[in-house]
Amino acid sequence: MIENTENYLDDDAFTFVSRFEEMIKAKTLYYFDVHEFESIIDYYIEKGDLSQAVKVSNIANRQHPGAISLQIKKAQVLINRDQHLEALSILEKIQAIESSNKEILLLKGNIYNHLQKYDLAKEQFDEALEISSENREDLLFRIAIAFEQLSQFDFAIDYLEEALEMDEEDSEVLFELGYCYEKIGEDYQSIAAYDAFLDLNPFSDNAWYNIGIVYNRLGNFSKAVEAYDYTLAINDQHSKAYFNKANALANQGLFEEAIKSYTEYLEFDDNHASTYSYIGECFEKLDEYEQALINYETAIKTDENLSDPWFGMGLILMYQDKIDESLVYLEKAKSLDDTNSDYWFALGSAYARANSPQKAVHAFREAIELDPFDTTYPITLAEYYHQNENEETAIDVLLESLHQTPDCPQLLSNLAAYYAITGDINSSAMYIRQAIDIDSENINDIFLQFPELKENKRFTDLIQTNL
Repeated sequence: MIENTENYLDDDAFTFVSRFEEMIKAKTLYYFDVHEFESIIDYYIEKGDLSQAVKVSNIANRQHPGAISLQIKKAQVLINRDQHLEALSILEKIQAIESSNKEILLLKGNIYNHLQKYDLAKEQFDEALEISSENREDLLFRIAIAFEQLSQFDFAIDYLEEALEMDEEDSEVLFELGYCYEKIGEDYQSIAAYDAFLDLNPFSDNAWYNIGIVYNRLGNFSKAVEAYDYTLAINDQHSKAYFNKANALANQGLFEEAIKSYTEYLEFDDNHASTYSYIGECFEKLDEYEQALINYETAIKTDENLSDPWFGMGLILMYQDKIDESLVYLEKAKSLDDTNSDYWFALGSAYARANSPQKAVHAFREAIELDPFDTTYPITLAEYYHQNENEETAIDVLLESLHQTPDCPQLLSNLAAYYAITGDINSSAMYIRQAIDIDSENINDIFLQFPELKENKRFTDLIQTNL
């Protein structure tokens, strides 16, 4: 903070500050003119020593009770101390004397912003713009930043867009526009702004990083990786770029490359439990289970309250038919996050293989309740009932799910299969027709799940008739 002060203040300011501190130490009173007091107050604001800034402001206003600029400074200090109502009271009084002072209007706008009275803030800012004949673009930018800092991105965008009309190559405005559009989810407008900024500033690692985030959110992972590569080419110490690049690579199924990028991220200081867990997941996707287990174990040792590595360990142990061990890890994952439907679903699968039908059904139903739109869960529970020769209950499960996802061809074709197995060919025909109307190309996939129906001529005829 002191370094910033040195950049902001001239040499005279340090002379004034030294003399003021000498005065305080001597417990006497020196005279300072208005300009000198302003410089001293600015010094302490920049330094972050607001209590000292208040002290200077009080002394200044006693020496120069009629100085409007010093009262404005005092209001500014009070705003920085979150004493908004006191600051507003001062500004209201001096505005009666200087109604056309734009600094008063800007400070009042900031106060209303902090009081979450954004429309009132906008009124003050717009009035400041009306009376300002100079530096309008700079003023628009200042107002935009005031809204942006309080996450009022829509307001900020209005002012930034107007500033951009005044100068289409203002790189500061373009960067903030990209950021604000990113924050409100207007991804393509964000990319356009960042692209325009990068045309002017191609070596901005932060802009490349931000545009990578937007591409990642759009699911354009290859463009995201490209953006992160530019980020790292400019600044190889941009740690989060390694991490985000790894995520984008993993989302493309490029797990070996993702592991390399995650490993590079490990060189930076951080609590790397999540990183080790992601590396474990990549190895799991590559079917390199021993390496996956090593990384999951490291993640757990780093942070035993992170649920994902417990879940990953549980899945691999289930793949390896170590069901009892698997249940220990899956139960732990669920205890750390009992709102994760995937955890409940995996538990249901493990309990089914452990011949614990009540626990299996309970876990499957918890998964369905948490995420009723994932049709994998009811289809699997129905299959579990089918394996136990309880097709009627399997049908009930799928009918319940059909209320949530009525146009899911997998649900419809599974219902058709179960009705065919129970001999209700009319109901089977109804659901086969609906499934084929939605997705005729994949209807024969039902025989992968129910190979026994290949020998059911009435069922196969139904499919051929409706294709």
